[in-house]
Amino acid sequence: MQEILDLTLSFQREFPLIYDNLLETPLFLNYENKGIAENEFEEYCKFLKAQLRFFEKGSSMM
Repeated sequence: MQEILDLTLSFQREFPLIYDNLLETPLFLNYENKGIAENEFEEYCKFLKAQLRFFEKGSSMM
């Protein structure tokens, strides 16, 4: 969860327009009671990392 928080904060600082369009930022979920498996958070984290790399690469080309 901390890594997801750190990644979303990176989006917020570096790419605020993209951050506004993130569909969800699971910062305070009690996922054990919501039927969300730990591997779903791991996949979401991988997705955020890939998106951040993509946007960082794109911004360095400008």
